[in-house]
Order: sequence, then C-alpha cells, then structure tokens
Amino acid sequence: LNDNNAIADLGWAQPTLIQEKAVPLALEGKDLLARARTGSGKTAAYAIPVIQQILTSKQTVQGEQAVRALILVPTKELGHQVQTMIRQLTAYCAKDVRVADISGKTELSAQKPILMEKPDIVVGTPSRVQVHISAQNLVLHSSLEMLVIDEADLLFSFGFEADLKNLICHLPKIYQAFLMSATLSDDVQALKELVLHNPVTLKLEGSNLPGSAQLQQYTVKCEEDEKFLVIYALLKLGLVRGKTLIFVGTLDRCYKLKLFLEQFGIPACVLNSELPVHSRCHIISQFNQGFYDYIIATDEQVLSIPSASSQSAEDKGKKKKKKKNGKNKTGKDKEYGVSRGVDFQNVANVINFDFPTSVESYIHRVGRTARADNRGTALSFVAHSELSVLEEVEASLTGDNADCALKPYAFKMEEIQGFKYRCQDAMRAVTRQAVKEARIKEIKQELLNSQKLKMYFEDNPRDLQLLRHDKALHPAAVKPHLRNVPEYLIPSTLQNRVNPLLRRKNKKKLKLIAKGVIKTPFKVREIYRTKQKGLKSLLQINMAER
Repeated sequence: LNDNNAIADLGWAQPTLIQEKAVPLALEGKDLLARARTGSGKTAAYAIPVIQQILTSKQTVQGEQAVRALILVPTKELGHQVQTMIRQLTAYCAKDVRVADISGKTELSAQKPILMEKPDIVVGTPSRVQVHISAQNLVLHSSLEMLVIDEADLLFSFGFEADLKNLICHLPKIYQAFLMSATLSDDVQALKELVLHNPVTLKLEGSNLPGSAQLQQYTVKCEEDEKFLVIYALLKLGLVRGKTLIFVGTLDRCYKLKLFLEQFGIPACVLNSELPVHSRCHIISQFNQGFYDYIIATDEQVLSIPSASSQSAEDKGKKKKKKKNGKNKTGKDKEYGVSRGVDFQNVANVINFDFPTSVESYIHRVGRTARADNRGTALSFVAHSELSVLEEVEASLTGDNADCALKPYAFKMEEIQGFKYRCQDAMRAVTRQAVKEARIKEIKQELLNSQKLKMYFEDNPRDLQLLRHDKALHPAAVKPHLRNVPEYLIPSTLQNRVNPLLRRKNKKKLKLIAKGVIKTPFKVREIYRTKQKGLKSLLQINMAER
C-alpha cells in the first residue's frame, strides 16, 4: 500500500503464510486459486493486492471513476466483514479507494445511488449483484479489472450457480481473478474452469486445523439429557472461561439452550438466521468488542450440504433441482452463514453442544477459534448416535496431523450429579411453547430495532452500544434460587478452583457493604426502625402543636 500505517494499525507485524505466497503473485497480475484453512488470513491476502492495483491504476491512467473490482461472497455476514476489512486497510487512502457492500437485503432503490457513484470495489452475493446488473444499476463489462470469489467452495452449495453463470456473461473478456477456498471440492474445480485463466494454484500443506500447541480439542461422551447438565457445570463453575461459541443442531435448540441458561442467570445471545442482517452483524460486532461472553448458533445451512466426496450423482441431481426451484420453505435467510467465513475475534472456546454431521462442518466450526496466532479450545459433546461421525473426524484429522487428535476431557459425570435436580427443575420451564414464544418475541424486538431505529442509530452511534441482544426472553419462568450455586454442591475436586471465584465475589460484596453501597439485612432493619422512630416523633410534635 502507499501507506503502511493502516497495516500497522491492525497490528500485523508479519504476513501469514497465505499472504506471503499470494500477495506477490497477485501483484504480478496472475490468476490465483488459493486453498488455506480458516483463520489463515485469506481476506487480507486478496484485499491488499486489490487495493494496491487500484491505487496503481489510478496513478498511471487518468480515467473516469469506475467499478474496478468485484468481490463475491456467499453470505451477507461475510460481505459486511469484507467491507469492514477493506475500510480498515484503506484508512489512509479512503478518498482514492471507495468500497460498497450491496449484499444486504436493503431496497434496490436505496442501493442504487451508492452504485451510481461507481465505488472502486463492490462486495456482494452473486444473486444481489445479478439483480443490480439486470436493473442496470451496475455496469461491469467495460471497467472491471479484478474478480474475487471468497469461500468459493460454498457458492454453488448455497444455490448461486445460475446467478454466477449469468453474472460472468456481463464481465469483460480480460480480467484478473482470485478464488479463495478452505477446500478444493468439485464445485471449486468447476468454478476454476469458469473464471480462471492459467491460474497459479496455492495449496498450502498442513492440517486443516492448528496443532495441539495452539488448539486443544476435547470430547465429552454424554447423552441428550446429560448435555444440559454438563454445559451448566462448565459455565456456572467457571471451567470454561473467555468468549465462547456454542454450536447446536437446529434453531429451536438454540432457543431451548438460551432459555435453559437464563434459569441460572447466564446471559447468552442467539445468532438467528431469521433476524434482519443488520441485527446479526450487530450481534457479531458486539461479541467481538466483548459485550457478550456466549453466542449460541447453528450452521443448519452448511450442515444440510453433504461433502463433495460423499455426494452421489443422484444427490447432485436432486440438489440442482432444488436450486432451480429456489424455494426456501423454512423462511430462513439462505445467505446466512456462521461457521464459514465470519470472523469472530478472540474466541477462546468453541463448544459443539450437538456434534456436527460431517468432517467439513467440524473443521469449519472449530476453525472459529485458534485463529492467526491465538490459542483456543474446542470441546465436543458426543452422544452414542454421533460416535460414527466422531470416528470419521478423528480419522480425517489424524490423517492430516497426528498432533490434531481429539482427547477425552478429564471430566467425571458422577461429580456433577448433585446439580441434576436443579437442571431438571430448569428444564421444566423450557417447553415447546416457551421456545416458540421466545423466537417470536426476539424477532419482533429485532425487527423494531432494525427498521424504526436504523436512521436514529446512524445519527447517534453511541446509543447503538446500549442495544443489547442477550436480554432474557422468558423472565417470568426464571426461579431466583437457581442463580446461585450452594457450596455443598461443588465437587470436592473443584473446590480449590471454584471457591476462589466465590471468595472474590464475596470480598467485593463486603467492600461494597463497608462503603455503604450494599446494605446488610441488619442495616436495612436498622434504617427502617430509625425512619419509623423519626415518623413517630414527628407525629408526636404535630399532635402537641395542635
């Protein structure tokens, strides 16, 4: 870049392996097909050369303002993230390089003025870009110099095949293209034939996940009714600390787990594909800033996609039919994605509350932690019915690197049996009707926030920080006695670990009592009696005056 301050501001002292290999080749004008694991810095690997090429082009050729680069992404969340990254990298040349994200479901009429200004870089999903091309809001055939397809292995799976083929017809004959992917599936090979010209293939060797020095992977074998007991013990006793992503199998189970944790005063937010995209991006942003410790999410969209290796020709035929029909019976956003692409920052732990249904899904879930040079922990709950998938995951990871094997978590189920009745008590309040009501309530809240307050928050960004997404959804069902953990229930092996936490809380409370911030029951009674005496004497004086 013409000014390295932007990279320095991001704290990037050294390039990652993919950046070291890809950036020089991209600056030479070569087409790239790059495969690297999640969290390896693929976004910056293409963003830096794209920005540099635009700056160079503007310096050497004095032409009209035009769209020079198109970045295609499979999900709205990833589109928002890519735009944020490019804005950070262009912090010192924002007047020279402008970027627009059109992946959201904003009205076309609202996005048209942005595109009429011809931003240098346009980010969007293939379907959204195609709609704007059809409406003649976006013209690419005469000006486009670079095409980037991020998370390329997901585009066809998300049903963008037809949109992508139509879109390519509107591009110039000569342009530089980058395909970035975590895997080299059959879909990626098809894309390669479609958009790349004599590409350089970068297939970085090594495991799909970091080694055990950076990423610790554990399993806890437990059945369905025990999963809630284990998650309660882990979170309430402080055995899991730091920002945590909890993955479950379905959206209903997201809310079931959230309502369960609410019983014990453990706040968590749900990343729901039914919510407006602005709400989802705001949840991710606040999580990255440390507003929440726990996010409960599902990757149903990805889990429903069979891996390329296991997919039969018949299945592919069925999948193509579904894509053509384009129906989304669930009413969920098909361009929603959590386990892929979205950059959750400084995630200390990933908990697979429900074990993923494929090796690929496991890799992309766990890939949300231990990103770049940070350490992380992955903990998976495995029921008896999920053992076959666990064996597949272990075989795959051990094949890549023996250091990546999953280890049993040192956890004795009998030590937490004392909490069983508390968990059963909490589960009685988490009925199907409660889950249904919680989903409806949150959607109503977020729609209100998204539609009515959007303009207000644009003018008052500080107030946006006050908008929280982890509020209780079913407060009437919470039983106060469940919030506290009696000391006699804490397992003896955990007394030394948990008691210091309790002592710290008690010490803090004692300090507040000493300062008079918190009143003890005795003090409250004393104040009450003093007030009563004061009122009594005041009445006596009034009576005497009469």
